[in-house]
Amino acid sequence: MNAPLRGTNLSAVQPAEVSLSPAALWPKLTERLTKHRFVHGLLMGRSELPLFCNPLVIFLLNWVLMLVSLSFQITYVSYPSMGMPVLLFALSLGSFLLGYLVARTLLHHWPTRSQTLAYTLNVTRLWQINLLFCVASLLLIGGNWILSGPPPALGDPASYLSYGRFKQVLFPLLVVITVNSMLDASRWRKVLFAMFGIAGMALYITRGLLMVALLQMLFVFALKTRMNRKKLYSIAAGCLALAIVAITLIGNARTAQGVFLEYLQIRHKYFDWPMAYLWLTSYISIPLSNLCWLFAKGSFHGPTLSFLYPLLPSFLTPANPHAYIHNDLSIIDGASTYLAAYALDFSYLGIYLANLLLGVGCGWLMERSLPKNILVAGVFLGCLSFIFFSDMFTPLSTILEFAIQSVVQRECFHWDDTQQKGMVPK
Repeated sequence: MNAPLRGTNLSAVQPAEVSLSPAALWPKLTERLTKHRFVHGLLMGRSELPLFCNPLVIFLLNWVLMLVSLSFQITYVSYPSMGMPVLLFALSLGSFLLGYLVARTLLHHWPTRSQTLAYTLNVTRLWQINLLFCVASLLLIGGNWILSGPPPALGDPASYLSYGRFKQVLFPLLVVITVNSMLDASRWRKVLFAMFGIAGMALYITRGLLMVALLQMLFVFALKTRMNRKKLYSIAAGCLALAIVAITLIGNARTAQGVFLEYLQIRHKYFDWPMAYLWLTSYISIPLSNLCWLFAKGSFHGPTLSFLYPLLPSFLTPANPHAYIHNDLSIIDGASTYLAAYALDFSYLGIYLANLLLGVGCGWLMERSLPKNILVAGVFLGCLSFIFFSDMFTPLSTILEFAIQSVVQRECFHWDDTQQKGMVPK
């Protein structure tokens, strides 16, 4: 063996530097975290979408249901004549169509470059984001449990309206987790995420939120799938039946039948109706009846900008300047369709302007968003489906959900640049 060179510092002779990167120490774990799974697909063109994804159809269907259900006069204080409801419908439809047609016409004359409907979904990033939302939701639920006691489903069901803090953040997270679970390629992750979101909403006894999530899931599925229309309509009918069953079960769980009949002032001749019919008919007819009573009995003293209050965090929301109107026994449960705040602030002008802006938004949705902006369009169509009850567009929770879904869509969906025949929306 050769001796080391004279004058050589043996302590300076070191072995080759060993890499301490995570990939070298934990190769399998690193590979799992860095190797993403992708799913490729092709969306249907706008003309191929089912009718229930058309905002104009949703708008008309809502108003037809409101007018028909009000004609039953299911409560003792239902607005007695159909003149005011028909007038509000005519004004709403006229201004909505004006905004809708103007928006579509202008956007049609300002065309954008053709966009492919072929997409690549990053499934790994999707479930990682969903997992992050689950952790955030658990922290909020746990914090509420510590500060306010058990959730309403496990404690006092009557406290569901006032229970806990940061629901404006928690609720959109739970809806997003539930809706986005259906995009996952893994069945077990799909089921687990959906069960987590639904369980979280059930803990807070949020019947309306469950319906919102179910509707958004239906819209996202309809926009993403290439299933034929007949099957889609069958699925939509099944979702509607499931929603009716869900709201009936949850409603019966938190409100005794006798309390329901007395509080909503249901006429005695309807007492033998199944509760499913009573819940559905009353919740569609009463808000329109309330809106009519606002015009019949309300005194309008000028705008107060109260229609902007839902955009504020709950701890910053001022007192409602129109709270006195709900002391009238003709107005039940406070809900007065999507037009209440605008009507109280601006009277008939509020009805006109609100529907005009809604029409513009729906025109934009048809020309620029459908079917490509799947998740954001799902939120918008879900809000539009609830105009019979309240304004779902302006609450801070909805704005946060729009923002969250915009980020998820940008991070997880990628669109092919190469145009192929039959892949350009008509």
